[in-house]
Amino acid sequence: MNRIQTELLLRKAQSGDTGALDTLIAAYYPQILNYCRWHTADEQQAQDAAQETFLKAVRWLDSCGGFQGAFRPFLYKIAKNTCIDLNRTMKRTEVSLESLPDEPAYQESGFAAAEEKANLRALTAQLEPEQRELVLLRFAQQLKLREIAQITGLPLRTVQSRLRAALKTLKMQLEKEDWR
Repeated sequence: MNRIQTELLLRKAQSGDTGALDTLIAAYYPQILNYCRWHTADEQQAQDAAQETFLKAVRWLDSCGGFQGAFRPFLYKIAKNTCIDLNRTMKRTEVSLESLPDEPAYQESGFAAAEEKANLRALTAQLEPEQRELVLLRFAQQLKLREIAQITGLPLRTVQSRLRAALKTLKMQLEKEDWR
């Protein structure tokens, strides 16, 4: 969905058009849910966080009456804070990748995609949290650098340099593992 379509739907939603609101939620929910999956312990928490993100966005639209700026980065900011809050209250326990079996007994459809996500999670686990967030927003969520800057509140050049540094760290990490 492009920015003009989004802005039109936002105006309609603010005017009370529930169909426009449903269209906005349907368009952005999969992206926000995927983002929440990276930042919560399990699927149920991710779904809760995504739903809470949209509830907060709708409340904001109702209370403020107007929206300026890009809607997608706005949703990601809400999702980020919602996941942080949810993790604080749930006292999240992480599952160690070492505790998982090396070879699965069977392969379900979508297993390769899940394995890629697990590999990305393991690879980025050693990065600083700020760097990890930038890598996940860029490569797991496929956001543009400008959107990442809006979400994080960092200048575009800072996002670029920190992402470059994170990728350099990941490259060195991969090279180190290849030498073993």
